[in-house]
Amino acid sequence: MSGEKPSLISPKASTPSTGGTTRLLFMLVFMVACGQMAQTIFVPALPLIAQGLAVDASKLQAVMACYLLAYGLFQFIYGPLSDRYGRKLPLLIGIGIFMIGALLATQATSFNQLICASLLQGLGTASAGALCRSIPRDHYFGDNLLKFNSYVSMAVVFLPLVAPFLGSLASAYLGWQAVYWVLFGFGVFVWLLLCFGFKESLPKDKREQQPVLASYRHVLRHRSFRAYLFSLIATFAGIAAFEAIAGVLYGQYLQLTPFMVSCYFVAPIPGYLLGALIAGRQKQAQRSVFQGVALLGAGALFMLIPGLFQLVVGWSLLVGSILFFSGAGMLFPTLTSAALEPFPRQAGIAGALLGGLQNFGAGLAALTMSLVPMGGQLSIGLLSAVMVLLVIVALHYARDQNDTHQTLLPQKT
Repeated sequence: MSGEKPSLISPKASTPSTGGTTRLLFMLVFMVACGQMAQTIFVPALPLIAQGLAVDASKLQAVMACYLLAYGLFQFIYGPLSDRYGRKLPLLIGIGIFMIGALLATQATSFNQLICASLLQGLGTASAGALCRSIPRDHYFGDNLLKFNSYVSMAVVFLPLVAPFLGSLASAYLGWQAVYWVLFGFGVFVWLLLCFGFKESLPKDKREQQPVLASYRHVLRHRSFRAYLFSLIATFAGIAAFEAIAGVLYGQYLQLTPFMVSCYFVAPIPGYLLGALIAGRQKQAQRSVFQGVALLGAGALFMLIPGLFQLVVGWSLLVGSILFFSGAGMLFPTLTSAALEPFPRQAGIAGALLGGLQNFGAGLAALTMSLVPMGGQLSIGLLSAVMVLLVIVALHYARDQNDTHQTLLPQKT
């Protein structure tokens, strides 16, 4: 092995124009917004939906579960399709299916019909979930890819906050069906935007020709990709677990008002934005990774230590979540860029693996929080700490001396 310290983030990077970057970012954000809005826009309307469909409100959790299931699994289909046929056609098909699902939801008269409509919406938005990671790789590499992904992370994080506000207004004045009319109208807007404003980013001469399973094997055979993927899954799982239990801790244990619960719940978002911003401006990706892991660990400790003493402390949950989200904000764009860098011809498959498995891991973490007996702050503290340890193990695996591929982290020589 030579004395050089190889880095996956190449020092030679493409030089995109400012106007081109802004236009692409604009389209990607609205494209991903379909999926983000569909996840949370109906939450304020759940009581009205339960009343209108004559179903127990507790059963409506299946609407979100079915949506996420389809959203995660079908990314594994859109990714290979986009590598073979280009990005634009799968996107238009996917958003079109999402529009059909939203339209069917407006006409639903039973719980089963609403479930089927949600499955269709997830099936459609899976195209955006997979390709929002692949399209930037078509345009950029090196430092510019990391910077662009940091911008995407910052923009997309606002969408789940806006959607419930729109859903509450629509359902309050026009009934629960109006929530899905909003989604349908937004889907039409995005479809037209992509149809007339999106230029195919994967030329025919750069498209993948080998069989799908062979492409998946090629990507998963890359040691560093597996390590970065596992790190992202663990980080995202920690965030999902916190979101699943935070409302219970703040509302039931600490007896905070609904308004204060909302404030505490949203408070970590600026930390995530700051982390993503710093990651995009760092000169060395390795530094972003080290700092991100340190912030994750500090956040987990702030949540874990009071839990060990059977305490639920509001300020420690708040500080811990802000630190953890800040670390995640640094790691997501950095490790996503590093994972995609080696695969210009398989970016669709690589993006599908990143998106699909992250959502699957997040679902498992949320399910774990619902099944494990509530231990106050201890349960989220322990799970967060375990996720941090898994991230550290995965990153150590990436820098193994026997790895012949380039890695993000410097190797010992």
